[in-house]
Amino acid sequence: MAKWSINDSAKIYNIDNWGAELFSINKKGNVCVHPSPNSKYSIDLKVLVDDLIKRKIKPPILLRFMNVLEGRIASIARAFRNAIQDNNYPAKYQTFYPIKVNQQRQVVEAIANFGKKYNIGLEVGSKPELVAAISMSSGSKLPILCNGYKDTEFIETVLYATRVGYDITIVVEKLFELEKIIELAKKTGINPKLGIRVKLSSRGIGKWSTSGGDDAKFGLRISEIIAAIDMLQKNDLLDCVKLLHFHVGSQITKIDKIKNALIEGTRIYVEMKRLGVNLDFLDIGGGLGVDYDGSKSSYFSSVNYSMDEYANDVIYQVKNICDEAGVPCPNIISESGRATVAHYSLLVTNVLNHNTQVSSTDFEAILSEPEKLSPTVKKLVDIYKSIDRHSLREDYHDTIQLIQESVSLFNLGYLNMNERANAEWICSKIIRKINSIVEKLKPIPDELQNFQLSLRQTYFANFSLFQSVPDSWAIDQLFPIVPIQRLDEKPDVLASIADITCDSDGEITSFVGENGRTKALPLHKIDTGEEYFIGFFLIGAYQEILGDMHNLFGDTNAVHISFNKKTNYRIDSVITGDATWESLKYVQYDSHEILKRVRNNLEQDVALQKVSIEESSHFLELLDKTLQSYTYLGE
Repeated sequence: MAKWSINDSAKIYNIDNWGAELFSINKKGNVCVHPSPNSKYSIDLKVLVDDLIKRKIKPPILLRFMNVLEGRIASIARAFRNAIQDNNYPAKYQTFYPIKVNQQRQVVEAIANFGKKYNIGLEVGSKPELVAAISMSSGSKLPILCNGYKDTEFIETVLYATRVGYDITIVVEKLFELEKIIELAKKTGINPKLGIRVKLSSRGIGKWSTSGGDDAKFGLRISEIIAAIDMLQKNDLLDCVKLLHFHVGSQITKIDKIKNALIEGTRIYVEMKRLGVNLDFLDIGGGLGVDYDGSKSSYFSSVNYSMDEYANDVIYQVKNICDEAGVPCPNIISESGRATVAHYSLLVTNVLNHNTQVSSTDFEAILSEPEKLSPTVKKLVDIYKSIDRHSLREDYHDTIQLIQESVSLFNLGYLNMNERANAEWICSKIIRKINSIVEKLKPIPDELQNFQLSLRQTYFANFSLFQSVPDSWAIDQLFPIVPIQRLDEKPDVLASIADITCDSDGEITSFVGENGRTKALPLHKIDTGEEYFIGFFLIGAYQEILGDMHNLFGDTNAVHISFNKKTNYRIDSVITGDATWESLKYVQYDSHEILKRVRNNLEQDVALQKVSIEESSHFLELLDKTLQSYTYLGE
């Protein structure tokens, strides 16, 4: 058999296709992160995690690679700059980052700092996000777009922020909202900077396709836009409208859906200009997707276009329609949050345990004494001894039938527990033997393609699915999962990944594979005493902010890392994950009150001599230590 290579591992985990040239495997068999595509510099993830553990930073650890984040911002800006040059587009492009994609202060702060040279802006959809954006914009004059529903307080805050020098555009989502804006503008004497969101008939595709289309939650219909123009003219505020916005959904998988929306949206822009609306900007919203599974397809976890193709289509379609209509081309804005932050962070955690079949009985001896076995178990032994490539189908189906028969006989009392255990063990031996034959067959018979699930083991990892990768559970989103070590060795286990929550839903059974989605993840048998780590990649968008505190597992430790040519990497900051007392505080438990209540109860038991003073004291010390400790598991 040919020796396993790191190229084989890259292939089975599809790293080269989803990794955007930011991830690779080094000669040691460890996953590496690069600061930019094709960079000769890299950070060895296994070495990094080992170093962090020496610093008492325990897994699970969220790793944020700030150079990767900066590189993604630069890549989007570069794609549009090239498209503008190639198409002789006469206006400009500007990226806005939607804070909702990842509102963590350190992330937004980094984007604001990196984005200064690219004139990046911030998009908000709530009062807390508005306050955060104003804070980030202070001193840097970052422009801000306000989408979503707005109340009086929200609008008044924006108006006075405009008065004191902030560049904030209110995007009108509903006519009743416009009425409120006009009322407050008159009351304060402050003219707002306005945008209008149009509800396109064009729809996106995938999980978020309902963001567009006639039934979309936000935006004005064409008839409502005409009514809005009339309303603004009557109040001498039409010149305040500078932006037209549309959005057809996140993670648009097909480029033709984007083209359809661009054509309709640009036609509306052209008509509004003809109606006397002095628009300067066309905001095409989000939708630029991420190829999570590397298939380059229209599957919902992938995209059938590149970033360069996306930018070129945007610029070409807008220019073509505007030139044809004799209308000046607008400055283009996009809100590509997912494509900006998805790649920059990953979660690394340790495997705690796995559920392999364990037996204290010498089953091997059973094979040599078939006369002592029950008829059902004896038939399974005969299959195991005789199986070959010519009888695979028949033997596989017979095995499944016999193992079901053994369960029925056990339930009826005709098979004892030892005999049922024998049947289970021999069945697993048969499946493994079939697998060793099937691996050499091409093509694999249809009826044998799913049998490998019988071999799948559960690897228990030290994380909460609901906290760190909630989209995997909620909407069946695929994220690449890869062991960060031993990739110069052939994986010898097919696994699912279970978390440490008390919920059967806390298990991942769908993975990125060589040929698309697969139901098992190839992993290695874990050596005694070995720390085996797996990485969850491309989780920078939404996953860090959508987390649900199932079982009160809190935020993980997070580390911000920059590349350094001399020392390979530099730790910029460490954000300590939630301690137990912090997670309890989220649900209104006070740690001091907890200790007081337990102490009072223990003092009563000490007085009644149910427990000793030493036992009481030791228990309180342990309880206090638990309150101060990380919510995830240690040694």
